[in-house]
Amino acid sequence: MKWIVNMKVKNYIRNWSNQDIHTKYMDVIVDIKIKDTNCMLMLEGNQNIDDVFRLIWELLSLYDGYFYEPISYEVDGIIKDREELIKLGYFKTDKKWYESELIGRSKRDLSTEVIEKYDKFRNEGMTDKKMTKSVINAFYYLKSQDYEKINVNHRLSLLLNIADGFIINTFRKTNNVKGNLDKLFKETVDIQKLKNGISLLGIDEEKFKYVLSEERHMFDHYIYKEDSLATFVYNGNEEIVDYATWYFVYILELVIRINILKEAGVTLNQEVLDYALESINDWIIYENDLDVECTTCHYQIAQLHKSMGIEME
Repeated sequence: MKWIVNMKVKNYIRNWSNQDIHTKYMDVIVDIKIKDTNCMLMLEGNQNIDDVFRLIWELLSLYDGYFYEPISYEVDGIIKDREELIKLGYFKTDKKWYESELIGRSKRDLSTEVIEKYDKFRNEGMTDKKMTKSVINAFYYLKSQDYEKINVNHRLSLLLNIADGFIINTFRKTNNVKGNLDKLFKETVDIQKLKNGISLLGIDEEKFKYVLSEERHMFDHYIYKEDSLATFVYNGNEEIVDYATWYFVYILELVIRINILKEAGVTLNQEVLDYALESINDWIIYENDLDVECTTCHYQIAQLHKSMGIEME
């Protein structure tokens, strides 16, 4: 049996996105060609093609931040309805996540070993006395079209729950929410760069994990917390504080993606991860016209155009 799936990829810096990949898993041979705004997948095997395709689709979404959109789909030369591929709602990503930075760029590791480790990790469930499968599914669903209208405070609360669940099911020991956040952020993004971004919002950068833990307690248990992020935003007088909740949503999403890939045995380039973080910081700088120079390509150009009175598309 042979599958050919043609998928749409976002327009991005070509040498950071284009890639040819050849791999194999569960006796399924897979060839992937990502070029410009297109991704062509060819899978051949007697069985397991459906499962292997979905594992690869998920891994690509972790690397790039969103699920590629199917354009066409055929099996043994017979054209099929592309909607048949979307068996679960989370395969349709909410458009806001299409702005996510690539964290694998043109070196996305889809080796047999990575797919196998990811498959085992993401599918650990009740029979394994774990809830990893539910955690991973919840993460994908939270970014889907089905959740596009969810309140941002609730979105952050759910992400904090997902982060907790990830750490509990990975390390099995937990002391408290802040302790889980310590583990989640460890060896991911540059903490100093993160603190620089947090300081732009007027939040004490040394206390951000405590602020997030109080946020979770507040929305999980409906207990007013003086030091929660929601309280900070509510009491804020400057327009920039309105960006604070979304800032942490984007940061948590990025750090969770990194952690899942690490569990699959992927080694990511630290400079690329820091660039992804800095793009979130630059978003705060650009949208609030702060007197700080942006460091990422897109926002440097946007910042220059804004200074010249030219509107970006």
